[in-house]
Amino acid sequence: MQTLIQDLRYATRMLCKNPGFTAVAVLTLALGIGANTAIFSVINGVLLKPLPYELPGQLVMVWEDPQGDGSGKNGAAGGVFLDWKEQSKSFEAMSVIYDLGTAMNLSGADQPERLHGWQVSASFLRILRVTPLLGRGFAPDEDQLGHDNKVVVIAHQLWQRRFGSDTNIVGRTIRLNGEPYTVIGVLPPKALLDDERQFLIPFVFGTENWQKSRGDQRFLVYGRLNPGVNVEQATTELKAIKQRLIAEYPKWKEKWGARVIPLHEEMTGNVKPTLILLLGAVGLVLLIAGANVANLLLAKATSRQKEMAVRVALGASRWRVARQVLTESVVLALLGGGLGVALAFGSEKIFSQLGEVSLDGRVLGCTLLVSFATGIVFGFIPALQVSAPGVNNTLKESGRGSTSGTTNRIRGGLIVSEVALALTLLVGASLLLKSFWRLWSTPTGFNPKGALVLDISLPEAKYADGENRARFLARVFQRLEALPGIEAASITTTTPMTGGGLGSPVSVEGRANQPEFGYNSNYDFVGGRYFRAMGIPLLRGRDFEERDSTTNAPQVCIFNETLAKTVFPDEDPIGKRILFWGSAWEIIGVAGSIRADGLNYEPSPRIYLPQVFSPWSGSLVVRAKQEPLALAETIRKEILALDPDQPVSNIRTLEQDMIRSVVDRRLTLTLLGVFASLAVGLAAIGLYGVMAYVVTQRTHEIGIRMALGARQTDVLKLVVKQGMRLTFLGVASGLVCALGLTRVIANQLYEVETTDPTTFGGVSLLLAVVALFACWLPARRAAKVDPMEALRYE
Repeated sequence: MQTLIQDLRYATRMLCKNPGFTAVAVLTLALGIGANTAIFSVINGVLLKPLPYELPGQLVMVWEDPQGDGSGKNGAAGGVFLDWKEQSKSFEAMSVIYDLGTAMNLSGADQPERLHGWQVSASFLRILRVTPLLGRGFAPDEDQLGHDNKVVVIAHQLWQRRFGSDTNIVGRTIRLNGEPYTVIGVLPPKALLDDERQFLIPFVFGTENWQKSRGDQRFLVYGRLNPGVNVEQATTELKAIKQRLIAEYPKWKEKWGARVIPLHEEMTGNVKPTLILLLGAVGLVLLIAGANVANLLLAKATSRQKEMAVRVALGASRWRVARQVLTESVVLALLGGGLGVALAFGSEKIFSQLGEVSLDGRVLGCTLLVSFATGIVFGFIPALQVSAPGVNNTLKESGRGSTSGTTNRIRGGLIVSEVALALTLLVGASLLLKSFWRLWSTPTGFNPKGALVLDISLPEAKYADGENRARFLARVFQRLEALPGIEAASITTTTPMTGGGLGSPVSVEGRANQPEFGYNSNYDFVGGRYFRAMGIPLLRGRDFEERDSTTNAPQVCIFNETLAKTVFPDEDPIGKRILFWGSAWEIIGVAGSIRADGLNYEPSPRIYLPQVFSPWSGSLVVRAKQEPLALAETIRKEILALDPDQPVSNIRTLEQDMIRSVVDRRLTLTLLGVFASLAVGLAAIGLYGVMAYVVTQRTHEIGIRMALGARQTDVLKLVVKQGMRLTFLGVASGLVCALGLTRVIANQLYEVETTDPTTFGGVSLLLAVVALFACWLPARRAAKVDPMEALRYE
């Protein structure tokens, strides 16, 4: 221990004696270790941190599997859920979440507010094992017909924000969608892991059709496995239940199965590939930073060879000398790790967009381990160098020291590795950039510029049927379109880029030769001048008119172009009748197809129906001649003037929805671009350092060459050639690595091949130019050497 303390003291003195070297090495390592700390803190918070529930490993989600092979997942139908719940022995309890349309208007003394919540089975909180902070959860019979279902459990955030943390809230009546609900409980903070969900109300299987349906897959199913039961066993049992009841299932679902997925995996599955990709990227950055520091330590070790030789001559062992150098390397790495943690703390807001940032003891411990390992790994070669045998030869060398061929090869190898890693990272970032640009430039089929979106919900208690809703909305459209700056107003059940939407099969009336279960299609209910407001062209036929907005009017619909070409490839669809939702509809128009599910999804078949037939409300879409957000407050006041209890919420533009749809890709691209730029910069600095050192070591030789007649251009070429040879070796190695590693990001690319030649060629050229500049600076200095001074150089 005493020897270790001596080594630490000496290492500290030596580092303080060379503040420039220390600062460069510490900052280089801090960038690499800090980036790794930041990404690992997100991985720790998202992937490694267990869910904040009791025995979270027992929590699962259960899906219907269309292929029956574990490759897909759909929501569950009501009858399927009841099959599982009543006959399964693998689950302690199961619960449904009915998420569709669970947005309710909270009205009362304050301004009305639109809240998002969940309708759940009474067992939901018991499955999570969440105990309300105040009051109670749902009683077992509160989700049954004939019992009092007008009860609500509110989220902690809503309790604080809207009700001022009133401890007497339990038992109080609040109005949701115009109906009285009794508050029976207040949840603890973060109980639902979703800040958008503000309440829970019981879900009631209100009709026999819902209870027996095995085709309408609209429920999310949560479950808690019994102790000792694993996911595979539960899946096998659910498949067996289905096989016993196969006669009760629709023919088209005969091959369907079940899929059980751990809740933690379900909640982190989308972000996991991105985090692993970024962790790999920062790992490459750390390797480059470590190689740079290893080169610095090699240069420093070379200059200290005579000192170490004297130590060995005086009796120090080779291990004692090597340990001193390793100690200095570890101290540098620990200093870099400390600064890296500070950088990670400073960048917390940036990385929190990926998920929860958790800078706890696990992250700090991992950073300490990475720092220590970095110091050992990249200090190992310099330690071997200074402790190598050959004391007499070293003591005989002149004061300027010498560099062995082995050392030069090691330094060159480190530079080749740095260039190769930097090129690999830069190729990946460039492919993602090209992919993102193509994705963002993809035509959407609608015009997002100037379109404002406002969510609205018309409660059934106040607007009992479709005609009441249609009359109120007609008044809204009339008032809004009378405002200066508004071209068109409309409503739709789903808006593009938000991932919503429902599907149902379409068949042609009287057609014999068509798919057994019809043509798959998504559908939207729309009202007002929807196509004008969205900027969707109407290709054939007519738009919906006021006469279509009554329940007694003939049922009419509009196809999008994709559905029209699928169902009527060689016919004009106008005037044709189709069967949808068990009734006949006449096609009156064909609209352009839009990318509704996301920029990276092709337009899907879609049918538009008059909003009067919709059982729920949706989003107002307003086309403005000016900045749309400037009209938001005016629109809100106009709606409140028609109905003081009617709020609007989630006000945004269609352009913002588009940006949100690619925000994960953009963030990944930005971070990867930063890491790639950092890698290139570190590689260039490393190359510059090596070439500058080479020039210093060869000053005497350069002086002789110039004294014998070499021109400045000859010296310039000599130095640049040596540096570029290392660069080209690195580029060649990097291209091989990139060809293999870019396959990892293949599923994140859009219309770009992993072997895109322009990207590989452009990145190689860019890196060669950067390297040329890094070599040219020390080469220029070498070319300006005074021959007489160089000949006297010691």
